Amino acid sequence: MNTLETERLLLRPFREDDAEKMYQNWTYDERVARYCRWHPHEGVSATQDLLKMYLKQASEGFDYRWAITIKGTDEPIGCIDVVNMSSDSKTAEIGYVLSHAYWGQGIMTECFHAVLEKLFHEGFIKIIARHHVDNPASGRVMEKCGMKFCGYGQITEKFGSKKVCRVKCYELKKEDQ
Repeated sequence: MNTLETERLLLRPFREDDAEKMYQNWTYDERVARYCRWHPHEGVSATQDLLKMYLKQASEGFDYRWAITIKGTDEPIGCIDVVNMSSDSKTAEIGYVLSHAYWGQGIMTECFHAVLEKLFHEGFIKIIARHHVDNPASGRVMEKCGMKFCGYGQITEKFGSKKVCRVKCYELKKEDQ
């Protein structure tokens, strides 16, 4: 079982019964979706579909996605995962999302540190991450984890859209830890 533990958190695989709490905690919330590439879910059925995709990928061997939970609660309050990986499995891009109720508490920094450690231990040599230019708090998480700003880029703002947005790109190499 692919579980990571930090001082305050347990990062665990998603389970079939997580959809309702995912929806209540973040997938419905425009404040959370604002800088993400997905639109807020209009109902729990959209979150159930997302969770089915997560579980299918896990059953096929994808082992780099975690539900973020506060120790002792088991309630998913966010997600952190590898959203892109090089073909040689040496470079990974991390993505994350967290319930608005937990913003500004250092939770994502704590998660990100744990995932960085796990990925470097598993043989990755470079980790990258990007954030919307209008979301500097996400950049601060990356910087607190030792990542260095390496330039700007553009990505499709929302899945299924042709609109692009500007992003700041960060990276951390294993040798720079």
